[in-house]
Amino acid sequence: MENNNLTLVKADKSKAIVIIDKDKQKEKVNNFIKENHMNMLNKDPTEIYQKQIQQAIQKCNTLIDKQTHRYLLNIKPMAPKLKVYLKTHKDNLPIRPIVNNIQAPSYKAARYTSKRIRDLLKLPYLNYPT
Repeated sequence: MENNNLTLVKADKSKAIVIIDKDKQKEKVNNFIKENHMNMLNKDPTEIYQKQIQQAIQKCNTLIDKQTHRYLLNIKPMAPKLKVYLKTHKDNLPIRPIVNNIQAPSYKAARYTSKRIRDLLKLPYLNYPT
């Protein structure tokens, strides 16, 4: 069997799957990172952010009850991963970056805070996730 360098990538605005050379995909991601002035960090700051969020939650006793404190901390926080879809409807197949923040240290606290503010201010529901 011949060893190839191809991979499958989802298309951005359809349910299609694109077959692309892995090196070409990597080049597109690297170009995107370079064009958007992103830098590689020497150390993963996830643990530091987790501690800062934990301290901030503990200081908010008037807004957040003690039982909710534990729920707002991610048990195993991880830095969000970059995933890409290809924009098949555009020339040269640019990428659409997708970042899943669910495992990020601040995800649960941000979601809870957003809901609390919306409830306290009685803002109209605008299709926000609950």
